[in-house]
Amino acid sequence: MTLLGIAWRNIRQRLLTSLLTALSLALGVALVVATLVTGGIVKQAFESGSGLGYNMIVGAKGSPLQLVLNSVYLISKPIENISWDFYQQFLPAAERPDGVDGTFAASTKTAVPICMGDYYRGFRVIGTNTTYFDRLTLGDGRPFAFSAGRNFRDDEFFGGVLGATVAAKLGLKPGDPFAPTHGADDGKVHDPFTVTGILARTDTPVDRGVFVNMEGFYLQDGHAKPVEGGESGNQNAARGEDAGGSHDHGNQAPVPLPFAQREVTALLLDTASLPGLPPELMAMGLRTAINEGRDGQAALPIAEIRQLLDLFVRPLELLLLLVTTLVVIVSAIGILVSMVGSSLERSRDVAIMRALGARRSHVLAVVLIEAVLLAVGGGLAGWVLGHLLVGAIAPLITTNAGVSASIFSAAPGAELLLVPFLVVLAILAALIPALAAYRTDVAKWLSS
Repeated sequence: MTLLGIAWRNIRQRLLTSLLTALSLALGVALVVATLVTGGIVKQAFESGSGLGYNMIVGAKGSPLQLVLNSVYLISKPIENISWDFYQQFLPAAERPDGVDGTFAASTKTAVPICMGDYYRGFRVIGTNTTYFDRLTLGDGRPFAFSAGRNFRDDEFFGGVLGATVAAKLGLKPGDPFAPTHGADDGKVHDPFTVTGILARTDTPVDRGVFVNMEGFYLQDGHAKPVEGGESGNQNAARGEDAGGSHDHGNQAPVPLPFAQREVTALLLDTASLPGLPPELMAMGLRTAINEGRDGQAALPIAEIRQLLDLFVRPLELLLLLVTTLVVIVSAIGILVSMVGSSLERSRDVAIMRALGARRSHVLAVVLIEAVLLAVGGGLAGWVLGHLLVGAIAPLITTNAGVSASIFSAAPGAELLLVPFLVVLAILAALIPALAAYRTDVAKWLSS
């Protein structure tokens, strides 16, 4: 019989103890794998928002991190609004009513306004215009694609586009109506919008967004900026409503809200670049000019997210990894305890092996092989169990993080090192019982 066969026979003879030892190791490995994979998914969720076709966000003065979290990741609360006139400063002459280039137009390639503050069944509602999906791109330069329908037109005041996660969870399709609520899910119900398109999955925060035409967004109660000498809020006559406050889209087109009553939450900017130079150089000068003014602040999403990852996510990931590693080490100690506990019954078997001509090195090898078999078996079972665990919580991750997760999600670098680490750990844990078997007194055990 080979050394491997002898080691396997020893495991089978102590089947219950071996299974419990392998199970404890498998649970530790499953925890490590789940931590590594979910940690990678968390980083992917944050990094996915760093390249959505814009490299700068302009908003009200306040925390730049809060501005990024709200505008890019659709979490946290808006700081304040910026004026419509300030937004116009980033537009070229062709897009301004006065036909004059804005102050920052030369440094701006694309400026996309967003308005926030409403919700629809737990998802954030973002008021914007057609440039969001017509000019912005995904991180690799690909344009936004629609799995159904199309982008709303600027003249479709009450058209809306749904992210893939929103459409999948709520079961909406093009042509379906939906009515956002003001401020929170239990807030005042606004006028209905109509779904014009469903975005293909992007694995970015966009998947969790409800995007509506900002013209219709402005016409909702409580969205108009109060003006001196006038009424706050929107008037039915300006909105094209009847006395009951409901839209009559078929008979009377709604009237856009006057510019004087408009504000935006933030601007998503794709900065211009000089020939042969990266956009980041232009962005640095534009950021300085904006931040030195009093109208708003500019934040760089990539820089803010890197700071967030360095300050919070990575330390937390290391802490969880440390805890799970300790669990694996405790499981490896279980291998040691299991083998030490069986050392007495092993001693007689070892003595017989020695009497039949086995060398001390063979005896040592059998014990170490047994430990490696337990480590590899428990490790592989734990690896599978860890991915099954990630697969089980994948729908929750996809819904809340906006990143696709499945049983096949992996952290390749760290996972490839896991089994070799377990083998080394098992060998170290088995050294004491292996040396004890190596030094077994043959005469003592055969004479007893």
